[in-house]
Amino acid sequence: MENSYLAQLDQIQEQAIQMAFQQPQEGQWTKEHDKNDCIIYSKLNQVGLKMTRTELKVNVDPKKAMDIIFDMTKRAEFDENFLEAKIVEKIDENNVIYYGAGKSPIILVDPRDMVALTRRTILKDGTHMVVSKSVQLDSVPNKKNYTRCEIFISAFLIKEISQGICQVIIIANVDPKGSIPKMLINSGVSMQADAVKKLMEKMRLQTLKV
Repeated sequence: MENSYLAQLDQIQEQAIQMAFQQPQEGQWTKEHDKNDCIIYSKLNQVGLKMTRTELKVNVDPKKAMDIIFDMTKRAEFDENFLEAKIVEKIDENNVIYYGAGKSPIILVDPRDMVALTRRTILKDGTHMVVSKSVQLDSVPNKKNYTRCEIFISAFLIKEISQGICQVIIIANVDPKGSIPKMLINSGVSMQADAVKKLMEKMRLQTLKV
């Protein structure tokens, strides 16, 4: 089973690298937002929802940032929408299966939870990367009053491009499941910029504490 998990991570890591560094026209990405040094591209995923590629610059130590992002058990310390997380299985220091749960961004909608196979690595060019995908485990059944979302691929890539300044690329391809209309989910993509920048600033402040 361990080899299967590592093979899955190898596959989504390559997919994430391709999506992060390809030219927008090559990947058929549509620009949704370009303001205040934050660019958001989108395209429809396999279930008709918009997946996103977000690019911005952050004044942060890339290694500390990736360590914080990788450790889902500490996510609630800087993400107010995150409720809880725990390690389900530790394959090794850099490959872990997490359980996590977060608030729904929509009123009167159940909170979401996930079981995420997650890896951190450093690419040959010095880019720090965390990548995740959903896995199903009998040991982590669905919880009452939560909807189990599906992460097709989630990736954070951070590379220092000048003294203290990092280029951040975030890939998000997620199906929140449940009864939220696709039109409502897709219409909110262009408005994510402020939330992403706020989250990255809180993450940056968290790195100053370690």
